Amino acid sequence: MSKFVFLNTRYVEFKDAKIHIEDRGFQFSDSVYEVIKVINNNLFDFDYHMGRLKYSTKELKFNIKIDNIFFNKIFINLIKKNRLTNGIVYLQITRGEQPREHAYKKNLKPNIIAYTSKKKFNFPNKNFKGYKAITYPDIRWGRPDIKTTSLLANILAASEASNKAAYETILFKNNKITEASHSNVWIIKKNKIITHPATREILKGVTRTLLINIIKSLEINFEEREFSINELYKSDEVFITSTGSLITPIIKIDKIKINNGKIGQVTKFLALSFYKAII
Repeated sequence: MSKFVFLNTRYVEFKDAKIHIEDRGFQFSDSVYEVIKVINNNLFDFDYHMGRLKYSTKELKFNIKIDNIFFNKIFINLIKKNRLTNGIVYLQITRGEQPREHAYKKNLKPNIIAYTSKKKFNFPNKNFKGYKAITYPDIRWGRPDIKTTSLLANILAASEASNKAAYETILFKNNKITEASHSNVWIIKKNKIITHPATREILKGVTRTLLINIIKSLEINFEEREFSINELYKSDEVFITSTGSLITPIIKIDKIKINNGKIGQVTKFLALSFYKAII
C-alpha cells in the first residue's frame, strides 16, 4: 500500500488522507476512477486511461477539465515517492461535497485522490497461469461503459467467484456474455478471436483496445460480436483482459474445462505479443 497519497493539491501520508463525510463519492458512489499499471517503475498506457477518464467525467457532467500533464506529474511523483516497481496507480475523482441530496448542485469542486499499490502480474513466462471462472447474471446498471465506483453488482459477482475458489466471474444477460466482473472476455474458436463489441453494455477496456490493435497489426482473424454462454463453454480457448490481469487464460468455466484445462497456444501467443508491445 502507498505511504503517500495525492489528495486534491498535496501529498499526504496514507493515514492522514481524509475526505469529507458529505462527499458525493462517499454517499452516492458519485465518482469515477482509473487504474493504471506500472511495470519496472514505468507508467503504461497513460493517454488511453486519460481518454477514458475524460469520457467518464463528461458523461456524468463533472465540473472538471482533465489535464494530462497535471495527472502525469502526480502519478510519476507517487511512483517515485512510494518506490513502486510493479503495481498500479489508482485515481478517483468524486463530484464533490454538498449537503446530502440526490440531485447534485452545479459547479461543485471535485475531490481528487490518487495512490499506488504493489501487484504481481501474470506475465507470459514459465510461471504463466490459467485460472477458473464462473458465470453469473449481469445485474449492473445500464451504463457500465462509464468507469464509475458504483460497483455493487460487480462486488456481488466477484465475491461469488471467491466463494467458489474462482479467479473471475463472467457475466451474462439474455444468455449473451457481456464481460466479467473486472475484465473483458474473449473466446477463440477455429482460430478466430471473438469479443463483445464496445457498446454501452461493457467497459471499453484499455488492455482490450491495445490488444485489438495488436491483433489487427498481425492480421489475425478477429470479430467483435455478441456470443452465447453455450459458445463460451464450447470455445477452443478463453481469456480475459484488464489492466491488472493483462492477458489471463481461463481454463475452466463452472464445471467445464476449456482446452482440456490447459492454456491454449493462441492465448500464449497473444499474451507474449502484448507483453513485447508494452515492454
